[in-house]
Amino acid sequence: MRPEKDTRFRKATSSIHAGDLTNQGSLAEIKKAVEWIEKTEFAVKVVIAGNHDISLDANYALKHSEGWHVQPDEPEQCRDLLTQNKNFTYLQHSSAVIDIPDKYVSLRIFGSPYSPDKGRQNWAFQYNDEQAQGLWDAIPSETDIIVTHTPPAGHCDASTHWQEGGCPALLKALGCVRPLLHVCGHCHEGRGAKMVHWDDSEDSVASSDGWQDPGAGNKKQSLFDLTSSRDRRFEAGQATAVVNASIMAKSFGRGTKSFNKPIVVDIDVSALSVKDR
Repeated sequence: MRPEKDTRFRKATSSIHAGDLTNQGSLAEIKKAVEWIEKTEFAVKVVIAGNHDISLDANYALKHSEGWHVQPDEPEQCRDLLTQNKNFTYLQHSSAVIDIPDKYVSLRIFGSPYSPDKGRQNWAFQYNDEQAQGLWDAIPSETDIIVTHTPPAGHCDASTHWQEGGCPALLKALGCVRPLLHVCGHCHEGRGAKMVHWDDSEDSVASSDGWQDPGAGNKKQSLFDLTSSRDRRFEAGQATAVVNASIMAKSFGRGTKSFNKPIVVDIDVSALSVKDR
């Protein structure tokens, strides 16, 4: 199993897994991943797939002569393990309203497994440049949290695997929707977090603030605290916290495996009151 992306809302006892549940999308891998997620002690769990989870993509097909030629393994059974599971919410380019226990708030979440097709691999849930805008236009305008496998272009999308890892159309969509939080993965070397501030007059980035991992090289949590620091506090519609929560520290096939800690996000859900609910 590849527990690749996992970000947690510590105070709200909720978790998000942003894709690549497996290495090759086999039934055995998906079973193991599902069992692991079921055992985690979170009141709310949100899960999406990623480009490695080929058996979850009903439209998966070999398109390129290069790269792996892995075929789906019992795809209907694999998909049932996710879509029929009552222990977590599985989103596949879809939305859900999630009630947060004891917080007296419901969050509107959109999740999508898609990532750009770079033309050199046979991956799941891929799209080309012509499809990008239409794909991300499907995100509802009133969304509090967006979970995508791909990062947006220029933000937490560093990669040794691709020169341009993130998606420009997704960044544009984020500027239109302006969610409180965007969780992603896919570009392993881009693991980290940013606060992206939006331009008031345009759907574009005005500025962004980086994040220093307090858990790097020690036993502390990798905490992205959006509640205690004055410069980190923000209102819905004004900024978006972007988190690339890749657990795998290197791209697939790029040397010895190394791992990151999960990123813990402390977020003040009272900020949601600024938006029309």
